[in-house]
Amino acid sequence: MSVRQDIRPAPFPARRLKEYARAALSHLPASGADVRIRIVGDAAIARWNRDYLGRGSPTNVLSFPESADAPARGAGVTGDIVVSAPTCLAQTAGWKEPPAARVFFFILHGILHLAGYDHESGGAQARRMRRKELALFRRVLGEEGRERKH
Repeated sequence: MSVRQDIRPAPFPARRLKEYARAALSHLPASGADVRIRIVGDAAIARWNRDYLGRGSPTNVLSFPESADAPARGAGVTGDIVVSAPTCLAQTAGWKEPPAARVFFFILHGILHLAGYDHESGGAQARRMRRKELALFRRVLGEEGRERKH
């Protein structure tokens, strides 16, 4: 796993983002993981969004699976996640969590996409992904809180 921050100065401790992501992956039924996370600004993610999805505006997160095939249940989670820190922080401005945790929420969203979860079609799939996303977010942040107390 790697975390690259293209914003200077780097706004978040890369170690913390890796810890969050590793904790989330440990709760997925995946045989392994190779996830590359890139933290960028709005202009950069708008270019990625335009080039790969045909949408010319900034978004919070984009995920790019290693393979075009849908991952099999329990298969490894592999691919790239690109996150716009400014968009993520703006969209979570009212949250009580620290900035790194708020950006992790969107990294987690990307991880779930790489693991085969989907919300684009709506309905039951979207609800399933949202439930998993919220449960994992709470679990990972809860684990972090317990670790800091010891």
